[in-house]
Amino acid sequence: MRRIDTNWLGVADGFVTLFDHWQEPSEMWEGVGERQVRAVVTFERPFTAPPSVTLSTNLIDAHSGPYLRLNLRAEDVAESGFTLIADTWDDTRIARLGVRWQALGPLTDPDEVWDV
Repeated sequence: MRRIDTNWLGVADGFVTLFDHWQEPSEMWEGVGERQVRAVVTFERPFTAPPSVTLSTNLIDAHSGPYLRLNLRAEDVAESGFTLIADTWDDTRIARLGVRWQALGPLTDPDEVWDV
């Protein structure tokens, strides 16, 4: 468990379309074997420490024949953002993938911020 010692807990969330290969097929649709897509997510307001990030699929358009193999993860989580990564492998074919994310972490008390 991660304890957050603050009275100012920030919540940021958003949606990222990682790829849309329906119009112009690419590796995630036509490829075989290990494949990966990355996207950098920047928070609108930075946290004071790296937040806890949760990911969920919100849009997936995949071929119905092969098994669906998908691994989502957040890496390089920092106060200002993170890298969203989607992996697939073997013969899985994914045309479109959208991911919803949520970050929870400490914020600075606005009364303690001095603009000098």
